[in-house]
Amino acid sequence: MAVETKGHSAISAVMRVKPPRRMHGLIVGVSFAVGLTFGATAGFAQIASDSAPATDETVEATTAEPAVTGADGAETPEAPTTEATAQDATQSDAPQSADQEMVAQSGDATSAVVFMYHRFGEGEYPSTNITMEQFDQHVKELTSGPYTVMGVPQIVSALADGKGLPDRTIGITVDDAYRSVYEKAWPVFREHNLPFTVFVSTEQLDSGYANYMTWDMVRELSKAGVTIGGHSQNHAHLPDFDIDRVKSELANSAARFEEELGYVPEIFAYPYGEANGEVIAAVKEAGYRAAFGQQSGAMHTESDFMYLPRYALNEHYGAMDRFNLAANSLPLVVSDVTPADYTLTRNPPAFGFTLAEPAPSMNCYPSEGEPTMSRLGEERVEIRLDGPVSSGRWRINCTAMGPDSRWRWFGMLYTVP
Repeated sequence: MAVETKGHSAISAVMRVKPPRRMHGLIVGVSFAVGLTFGATAGFAQIASDSAPATDETVEATTAEPAVTGADGAETPEAPTTEATAQDATQSDAPQSADQEMVAQSGDATSAVVFMYHRFGEGEYPSTNITMEQFDQHVKELTSGPYTVMGVPQIVSALADGKGLPDRTIGITVDDAYRSVYEKAWPVFREHNLPFTVFVSTEQLDSGYANYMTWDMVRELSKAGVTIGGHSQNHAHLPDFDIDRVKSELANSAARFEEELGYVPEIFAYPYGEANGEVIAAVKEAGYRAAFGQQSGAMHTESDFMYLPRYALNEHYGAMDRFNLAANSLPLVVSDVTPADYTLTRNPPAFGFTLAEPAPSMNCYPSEGEPTMSRLGEERVEIRLDGPVSSGRWRINCTAMGPDSRWRWFGMLYTVP
């Protein structure tokens, strides 16, 4: 990357899992790619099973993220020196067990990390699946490491209200309500008292596909304290629709939730992480108080709560070094982001933002295109590409080393017409 410099440089108790210890194993050294974008793309198309609908996700390699290696005597530069390759009822927390220490949601942290899963133990779909061995490793780390696992609605409430959280607070989300969530993941989450959220596209359940949960299963999870979130009616590419059809998708989905569960969820996830200004306004108008995309990064008190970040996990990008890197990340706080709309109207995009505090070692990694970064003083960052990017999704991650070898991270995902 070329660099030009201009100017001067519903709230409840949560589970606390073991006392904090210092993070280890995050020594900068070797590049590796971790970001994911979900959607049908040439070369990465997942063939749907006979029982899967046409909206079944596929994965595209897109975004670079910073380097990491084990604490084995490797050199420790202040910032990554090698660019990574491109990739990247009432709701409540799960019931606690008697041997779990329950603490109020409080602390000095103003950020949290949210993970996103899809399938569990479905090896025929590696692009959206996590192996059970990988999943067990993730759970072991969350229940023995320095983390506080909280329900996503509680995290949203705390950060939106400007309240502090415990350091290294983690939220867990699962998109699409595949049957393996109910059969394989939920027993593990339940055993370890880990709250999680399932985002449900109602038509996928109504159609009775064999590899999705049934409404009875969703009701069982909801009654047990699992948070259910909205994910549209048809798992469609919402920015492709006119606004009346988007509103119809949301209204029909809400009606089905009301009929089947007796309530409408309060949090939402955009299918494929895709949104634009009109879609976001419609989701907010429909009554959702927070919504998630699929861009990487830690959410914080200054985040756009209608387009929150998450770290995606799958077989290829579920290794423990990547998991630990993301779980311990901090936000790279920015403002005045351009383009402001998450669907591009200009291609190549003219990307930029203003840093809340200086980050002299920051680097940015787009999923496509050769970037030139200009620093306007210490605060303003502008990225220009060498040419247009392909239709679909374009993603960019910007990272800088933070305190205690924890990465500060800001990611964006744009839909490209």
